[in-house]
Amino acid sequence: MNDNEHAVYAIAPELGGWTVYDTKTLEPALVKSVRQVGLGREAAHAMADALNGMERTAPGSSLARPDGPA
Repeated sequence: MNDNEHAVYAIAPELGGWTVYDTKTLEPALVKSVRQVGLGREAAHAMADALNGMERTAPGSSLARPDGPA
């Protein structure tokens, strides 16, 4: 991902709940080292909205880094 791009999050139904995922990598979102899978629909929407808001405010801020969780 180059410096001008930012993550965009969406949700998808999966067995056992909903997953929040990065639309570029198709990987589940990580929040404090926890994959955002198996969520209720409303919780998944809220998490995706929060992560997308972080990205609009400060691109790259929602991404997990080796030196600390997102």
